[in-house]
Amino acid sequence: MDIEQYNLEYILGMYVPECRYLINAELEFPVGKGLFRIPKSFYAKATGHFNAVELIICYNQLAYVMFAEFIMHGLIPEFSGSSFEEFKRFRLLTNSFIVGMNNVKFRRPIDPREFKGQIRLEKVITKRNNSLYFLKTEYNFEDGKQTGNIDLAVVL
Repeated sequence: MDIEQYNLEYILGMYVPECRYLINAELEFPVGKGLFRIPKSFYAKATGHFNAVELIICYNQLAYVMFAEFIMHGLIPEFSGSSFEEFKRFRLLTNSFIVGMNNVKFRRPIDPREFKGQIRLEKVITKRNNSLYFLKTEYNFEDGKQTGNIDLAVVL
């Protein structure tokens, strides 16, 4: 399923315009795939390659879009009954956290001007009376040039 442009624009709206790197996304549960463009670094002179700072931003953008769509379409049983309108009221930046990064590998440089990435939801763990969720994911940018695992926490 392709992401509706409205949903993509809404979710990326929390980022300053020069840091909206996700151009489009498509989903096939439990995987989200995205096309990214980083025209220039916002924090340093051009490095000429995709680096750890951009990794986190790109991961976050695809993860937010991916989980919004999965929740909206009822694909994650632990979040069943949630709508996109409820997701919009949920404060993404204050209620979701990266709690772990493992197996981070930068195998080869990635040209930041245009590249692809994907995230796979591996597992959802519910804690504390269904108000705390841990989502285990793996990611892969540009066909294995950059890979790893990120664990997220979501507090409802």
